[in-house]
Amino acid sequence: MKRQNLIIALVLLLLPILARILWFYPGFPPARTEIATPDFASFTRPQAAVSTPDLDNIQQLGGTVLVDGYHGNQFTLNEIDSLTSAFQARGGKTEVVLDAVSLETQLKSASAFVSVSPSVTFTAYEAQLLKGFTERGGKILVFADATRFALYYDYVSGNPIAYGDSVAANSLLNFFDITINNDYLYNTAKNEGNFRNVLFDEFGKNELTFGLGEVALYGARSVESTSGLILLQGAETNLSSLDDAHDPNAGGAALSADGNVAVFGDFTFLSSPYSTYTDNATLIQNLADFALSGKQVASLELFPYIYSNDTVQVYIAQDLTKTSTIVTALGNLQATLHSLNLTAEFMDKAPSSGDTLIIGSFDTAEELDAYLKKADVEINSDTIDTLAFGQIVRSGNGIILFEAGKKGNTLVLLADTEDDIVALMGILNSGTLSSCLTSANVAVCSVGYSDTSSFDSGTETSTESSTESGTDATPEASPTPSG
Repeated sequence: MKRQNLIIALVLLLLPILARILWFYPGFPPARTEIATPDFASFTRPQAAVSTPDLDNIQQLGGTVLVDGYHGNQFTLNEIDSLTSAFQARGGKTEVVLDAVSLETQLKSASAFVSVSPSVTFTAYEAQLLKGFTERGGKILVFADATRFALYYDYVSGNPIAYGDSVAANSLLNFFDITINNDYLYNTAKNEGNFRNVLFDEFGKNELTFGLGEVALYGARSVESTSGLILLQGAETNLSSLDDAHDPNAGGAALSADGNVAVFGDFTFLSSPYSTYTDNATLIQNLADFALSGKQVASLELFPYIYSNDTVQVYIAQDLTKTSTIVTALGNLQATLHSLNLTAEFMDKAPSSGDTLIIGSFDTAEELDAYLKKADVEINSDTIDTLAFGQIVRSGNGIILFEAGKKGNTLVLLADTEDDIVALMGILNSGTLSSCLTSANVAVCSVGYSDTSSFDSGTETSTESSTESGTDATPEASPTPSG
């Protein structure tokens, strides 16, 4: 009996399992057939065309290129090595700017200013400095990139907020009528291996686009300008992420109306290996030529970087005696020139060409009359008449005249007395004319205390004269008609 119960229990246990197997198991599978797969080993990734520009006949331009290093720039120098190497191949050098004070000084001797993906806005003061820089002939290059952004946090919620570089860049570019849009360009029809690797084969006519057949940008923002030139125009299938449409008035790069500011929506094309794809290498060489072609017009605004040669000829006017005080001042001047990598060569007569520094007194006006006339300055017995600043008291003031020439530039220092001349030379040694009234070719500097008695009102003069003569300066009362 017990055995029968055991058999029944086993059947009841195995019956559901057997039923489940019969219900769900479809039977034995057919013989496995081999599935055909692609021949992955034979596949090759499409490669962008590589260009090699002619590097054998590079013109030695020289110059200094300033690289922005204090606006939260989102890059490293090795990422733009192809561009800095192109500067070096042309005899140029690269310096990094670390603050606004340095920017003002370094711009005076620079050929170009380069800002790459800034995240901190430019102040109005900095923008005005750079605008004046371009007005004197300097060049500006600005590069953005849609893949770079700065991460900030909301003070209330603590949520992270990503800021692209377009806002910071536009705080400078608005002064030049150029705008970088907060988008990215893409092309799903024709691209360089990825829809965000956009190709450009239509170009604005300019030296920057000379020799280009096709250029590839990677993660580029669109750039537009109402008065400037779109450099990289692209095909109609190049679309903006803002509206998924093609804007014929925007492109991958633009040039300002004056031709001194070039803006690119991408800087990845400057880094390896992208710098060698398509005609990017040729474009980089053109960018180097553009930057180092910046030559600022010489003026007192560039002081103390106003000389173009290695030697400055120093001439002391005939009426000025080389006293021990003057000799000391000349020694300090020689040291100042040496700090600027300039050699002072003292001359017995006024040089006719080359970089020249002439020092004299107002009594030397006839000898230096040609310089005074060109600067629209006239020295009178009591006043200095200038076109730039009007009439100025002669006593206690000195003037600096600047004249640019093809073979060199001339600086003329004039003051009234020996002490004033020494004080004026001291201002020159300071390396700045910030304490002077300055125009492009004339500076008026306070060098002492002026005797203004002859310029006082008639009443005050009469009072002083009466006092000096010992009489009472108080006028007597005049009798009235009534007596």
